[in-house]
Amino acid sequence: MNFNSLSFKPGEDQRKRLQWLMFFRVTVATFFLGIAAVTHLLKEDTYLDTYLVYIYLLIGSIYVLTFIYLTLLFIIKDLLTFSYFQIVVDIFLVTVLVFITGGKNSVYPFMYIISIISSSMVLFLPGGLVAATLSSILYSLIVVFHHYEIFIPLGESILDFPDDSTAVFYYPVIVKIASFYVVAFLASFLSEQTKKSQVQLQEKLVDIENLEALNENIIQSIHSGLLTLDLENRVMVFNQFASDITGLSRSDVLHRHINEIFPEIILPDYSAVEAENFPVSRLEVSYKRKDDRILFLGYSFSILRDKAGMRIGSILGFQDITNVKEMQDYIKRIDRFAALGRLAAGIAHEVRNPLASISGSVQVLRKNLKPSEEDKRLMDIIVKESNNLSLLISDFTQFAKPVKQEKERVNLLKAVEEVVTLFKHSPEFVRLKDIRINIKEDLYINICKRNFNQILWNLFINSAQSISDKKGEISVDGRVMEKGFLPVSGMDSFQESKSILWVALKVSDTGCGIDSDNIDRIFDPFYTTKDSGTGLGLSIVYKIVQDSGGVISAESEPGKGTVFSLYFHSS
Repeated sequence: MNFNSLSFKPGEDQRKRLQWLMFFRVTVATFFLGIAAVTHLLKEDTYLDTYLVYIYLLIGSIYVLTFIYLTLLFIIKDLLTFSYFQIVVDIFLVTVLVFITGGKNSVYPFMYIISIISSSMVLFLPGGLVAATLSSILYSLIVVFHHYEIFIPLGESILDFPDDSTAVFYYPVIVKIASFYVVAFLASFLSEQTKKSQVQLQEKLVDIENLEALNENIIQSIHSGLLTLDLENRVMVFNQFASDITGLSRSDVLHRHINEIFPEIILPDYSAVEAENFPVSRLEVSYKRKDDRILFLGYSFSILRDKAGMRIGSILGFQDITNVKEMQDYIKRIDRFAALGRLAAGIAHEVRNPLASISGSVQVLRKNLKPSEEDKRLMDIIVKESNNLSLLISDFTQFAKPVKQEKERVNLLKAVEEVVTLFKHSPEFVRLKDIRINIKEDLYINICKRNFNQILWNLFINSAQSISDKKGEISVDGRVMEKGFLPVSGMDSFQESKSILWVALKVSDTGCGIDSDNIDRIFDPFYTTKDSGTGLGLSIVYKIVQDSGGVISAESEPGKGTVFSLYFHSS
């Protein structure tokens, strides 16, 4: 047991306890020694009898010591030592009382018990143990010395009353009854103090529990991931929002090192904790959940300190900024397309006319000059490549500035069926096994019908070209999204209202798929992984969807296929 934790720290409470001890000492001494004096007077002893003189001296000593104690109480600063001194003096006074009242035959050894209880009340367990040890030693010495007649107690013959004496009957009874009440008073006092302490402790526990509950509610209510780490960077607190973001439960992360949970997180330099330049900047890191979702997290560290200002750990706060990153990418792509569109319009205008002149001039020369077969072949190549360039310029022009048409109410199922029927008669369809359609008849979107046909046609061509075994399929699925759905997180910041109802159209194939390094570039102009093609097909699709007020995204897994998700305003 740790006695230090039980020791009393001197202060105002200690001074009050010492005052109580002085009052109690005087009261008990006056009562019991007064009884002893009265009893001997009943024995017809004189007031100056040797025994009574010792009683008088003992009472006087107690009064004088109490006066000295009161004088020194507000002078001495070391109240703890002062308290031990008084307890030791009290036990020696009890020993003197036992010595002068019969030694081993004295009726006053119970006074040791009263001193021990008083010591426990003033100095708690350490004081009680000191008093009990000293009392045991002194009383044992008196009994042993008396038994072996090393000395004769002063009161041995004085308390030897005649058998017919009234004192021999009443004196022990009065002393013992009085001792019963004194012990009862002290025990009751201790019980009351214990009871009050328990009540106060219970109130403090309730306050602590309420404070802990409030602290826990605050932590769990924070709409950010929050972790607290100890000095060894092990997780001690993991709030609910952190669990929602990471998909991990508290039991999965508690007492684990932070780098086991977030391997990419960079721990700060804690050697700069006391410096004003401790790093508090916000950093970003990618995080892969158990369900293989890739998130982008923004995080920052702060120092966790105790009441004295010493570092006891750190706090890691983080948020899921995946939606913000997607929104940033979306806006960047729009800006990039706008810039490329302006560039494309200028290039197309400057190249189209010279190209037409070259093609026309070569055809005139071929007709008028009667060239050789080799020259004819070269001229045919020039005309063919000029036509290819002309088609490229047409696509480029369409990407730069698609033909704007008035939007209309288009039945999604009928529009898809028309494009599918046409595509089944195209050369590209020979790569496919079938095109499946899963769209309800009552779905309508608000878009230019011609632009929609071109969107779907380009997506079919892209999917067909990714299939080479003639067993692949294309699936077209459509459905209405719930009210309040936003195809790109954060659109509510620039949309006039969330009241727009969106229709989702998914075009998926079972082709070769696109690896993760290329999926973010498939909508960029002139980017293609095919041996042939201009790389403008998906860029044109993206531009038309964007100009129509829609949103398009792609997901793919190599070897399993690609899914294009398009969202249009419902009509």
